[in-house]
Amino acid sequence: MAYVISIFSAICQLGLLLLGLSFFSNSICQRNNIEKRRDIQLKEDDILRVARLILPAANLAISKRRELFSGEPSMTLKVAPFLLLGAEYGHLITLRRLCAIGFFVSFTAPKLYLRYSARISQKVECSKWWVLEAWVACSHKKIVAASAIMAFWNLTTIKTRLLTAFISVVVLRYHRQHSGANLEVAAEAEKEDLAQEQPDKAIVVAEKMSCD
Repeated sequence: MAYVISIFSAICQLGLLLLGLSFFSNSICQRNNIEKRRDIQLKEDDILRVARLILPAANLAISKRRELFSGEPSMTLKVAPFLLLGAEYGHLITLRRLCAIGFFVSFTAPKLYLRYSARISQKVECSKWWVLEAWVACSHKKIVAASAIMAFWNLTTIKTRLLTAFISVVVLRYHRQHSGANLEVAAEAEKEDLAQEQPDKAIVVAEKMSCD
């Protein structure tokens, strides 16, 4: 609700600015005895020009919307955290803060990504392997899993449970898709190896026959 009010406030401020400019312009015209009357009418050519200007941006927005909401597991995992943060803390976001954050991120995010992306990916891989090793080394997996599930179920709300179930389903689908792609790549590599081994065997057999 605060986000809507902030947009409404910005529109009202813009309207007050335009009203003030119109008032001073009218006052100057009356002081100089200038009659200012302009009939503004839209024509079909004007609408077509505006449509030609808006059409590329509209097509880009539609294509990005289809890409973001395509339903693919990888894209869903990328978009879901931002939507969750927006749904949870959207009331704190105003138009001014959004512009300031966008201006700040546009200058700092690329530099930070280029400088720390390798370290972040390394830390993530190390943490993942550490968690997997700890889970494999654990001798009471069922008890730990059941305790974690019971604690999560008792300490969270229904909304959090539904969101967690949704993210879990997306992760499982992404894992299956990724593992299936890896299996296909491995099968193609094996076929290529077999295809390369067959001519070599034929050459060896031909050399033996020639020697005999």
